[in-house]
Amino acid sequence: MYDFLEDYSDILTSLQAMEILSVGKNKLYRMIASGQLKAFRAGREWRIRKIDLLEM
Repeated sequence: MYDFLEDYSDILTSLQAMEILSVGKNKLYRMIASGQLKAFRAGREWRIRKIDLLEM
């Protein structure tokens, strides 16, 4: 079902997450801020674990 995700590493950038979820930057950041999507900061970039994306 999620075979296309095998092309991505286990830790996704915000751009990759936006592509997978088909959402824009503002929507992605709102999802992170509300706790709907777990993410962490790596320097100035948001990173999302692939497993957390699948659990949504």
